[in-house]
Amino acid sequence: MNEHCTINDKWTYNGMKVIFMENEFLKIGILADRGSDIFQYLYKPVGIDLMLRLDKEMINPREVFSQMRDTPNQFEDYYYGGWQEILPNSPAMNYRGASLGQHGEISFIPWNYAIVNQSKELVSVKLWTRPLRFPILIEKTLTLKRGSAQLQIDERLTNESDTYLHLMWGHHIAFGLPFLADGARIKTSATKFLAEPAMPDHRLFKPGKKQDWPMVQSMKDQLVDASKITKAENGQFSELAYLSDFEQRAFYAITTDVMTFSIHWDAAIFKSLWFWQERYATQDAPWWGKTYAIALEPWSSQWRPNPDRKTMDEEWLKLQPREVLETSLVTNCE
Repeated sequence: MNEHCTINDKWTYNGMKVIFMENEFLKIGILADRGSDIFQYLYKPVGIDLMLRLDKEMINPREVFSQMRDTPNQFEDYYYGGWQEILPNSPAMNYRGASLGQHGEISFIPWNYAIVNQSKELVSVKLWTRPLRFPILIEKTLTLKRGSAQLQIDERLTNESDTYLHLMWGHHIAFGLPFLADGARIKTSATKFLAEPAMPDHRLFKPGKKQDWPMVQSMKDQLVDASKITKAENGQFSELAYLSDFEQRAFYAITTDVMTFSIHWDAAIFKSLWFWQERYATQDAPWWGKTYAIALEPWSSQWRPNPDRKTMDEEWLKLQPREVLETSLVTNCE
């Protein structure tokens, strides 16, 4: 076990640059050449990688192509799990002449990077990129300190155009097995819960009505404790819901029998916490009946199909010409 901090950018995977950051408690793997994904989040004291990993490769989008390149859902073609940064949209759409696929561009393209701190006490790496179809610059710096189980993520988003821009910003954080095999409990500063109406019939929660978290109505009109993640083999369903109305600085914590993962963020920017569950229920594409995934994702707004200008004005982030937006997220394990 490392007794101090290290950072290593000597590795590649399927032709993609990989960066590893490490201290006594954490080993963080970053795919710099594909979206700056955090593909590994290993908590050393219990030897568990928290991130979801589906039974598919971490494919290099520059080398492996789907038969039809113009589909709106290429995010699902390449999705393997992990933690993606999402900009500038979630629903596939045309924004002022720009055709944008599901979950935007930046999780597929290479990011530039620079190691900015490299000592036994502290390591940090800065990553940045610009999508092809949207005039923004996204920069972030990840930092680990000796003796701390926290990962600090400082972000800066710049509108590089001379016009306003609407956008959705999200952190697509998905957890899997073995981390959640025996179930877990969610604690959060959110107070409200809304189940997404567009989910399939094999769902758990009654949609369309904002309810008090965590006791919410099921499809059978029973009150269910939505904060409880049952064991992986208990129950098959698919679900997406939005948690909101945070009482203080936004946070959630997932606690199992052996550890707790938590994350704090600014609720003024990431106003909606998406709670996605796929528990072996979807027998068709893209999950084929073999996927167990639990995701808790800070987003700037909830998902809506075909958003119009009014929706974007009311719910999306809006950056004025050359405006800069800065924020931070902090994770912790114990």
